[in-house]
Order: sequence, then structure tokens, then C-alpha cells
Amino acid sequence: MESLLIVGLVVLAFYAWSARKDWERTVQAFKKSGRFIVKSLPLFFLAVLLIGFIQVLLLPDDEAVLMFFGQAETGILWATLFGFLLPGPRYAIYPLAEIILNTEGASVGAAMALIASQQLIDVPEGCFIEIKYLGTKFFLARLAIAVVTAIVAGYMAVFVHSFIPLYIPDVTP
Repeated sequence: MESLLIVGLVVLAFYAWSARKDWERTVQAFKKSGRFIVKSLPLFFLAVLLIGFIQVLLLPDDEAVLMFFGQAETGILWATLFGFLLPGPRYAIYPLAEIILNTEGASVGAAMALIASQQLIDVPEGCFIEIKYLGTKFFLARLAIAVVTAIVAGYMAVFVHSFIPLYIPDVTP
């Protein structure tokens, strides 16, 4: 709630500053932002529902979690693909990463790759806007770099975790 308040105050400050400079352009920006929010809400809503559904299906210690995210090598690749396909905001993916981390035998690298790929790749909802503004070549180059970066982040997490525990599951009832 605090972060929402802080971001809201920052946005208000920018709009107030903008309105003092050029009222008409500020109104135009406000309308454009409103249209973007209205267009984005259905996808956001569906993404949160999808993550909730996945959380119910995948419980810690579930065989499905180990099948996809158990071994470091294949788990990182599956997590990168899974993150690639999942739409929505960053905080919707954290519960899924927690399920991976709380499953005994699952790779910490898979959780890292899942979060990294979901944020860096951003294909389901972002690619159309990105292609529109930046072009197909830029999008494909960024996509290739993002996939490699997510996979490398997963392997780096496994390496670092072998020296320093990156996550210790909460076992309190």
C-alpha cells in the first residue's frame, strides 16, 4: 500500500508540473494514459486469474513442479519458456517462483529464470507495442538477448546458491 501511495504522489506531481507548463498537452497525456489503462485491464485481470489457477494446480512437493523445474539444466530451460509465455505484472509471478523454491529438489535457478524471463522477454502483451514503435529487427534482437540473459541468470543463481543459500524455505506452520 505504501508503494502505491508513493507512486501515486509521484504521478500527481508530474501531472501538476506538466499542467503548469502546458495544460492541453497534459490533458492529452491523461486521456492517452486512460485509454492504455482501459486496454490493459482485461489482460492484467486474466493474467492474475491464470497465476491463481496455476498456484492451485502446482502445490509445493508436487510431482509436476519437480518434473518441470527439478533438474537445474532442464528446469532453467522450462522456467525460461514458462516465464516467456506468462503475461501480466511482475508481482503475479512471485507466488509461482515461491512454489518452485519451496519444492524440495527444485532448482533455485529455475525460479530465477522464471522471474527473469517473464520480465525481460515480455512477449504476450508487449511485443505488439514494441514492434509498432521500435520495429521487428529490434524486437527480435532484444528477444534473443533476453532469452540468453534469463538462462544465464538461472545458471548463475545455481552457481551462487552452491556457496551462499539464496533461499531458505519458511517451514513454520
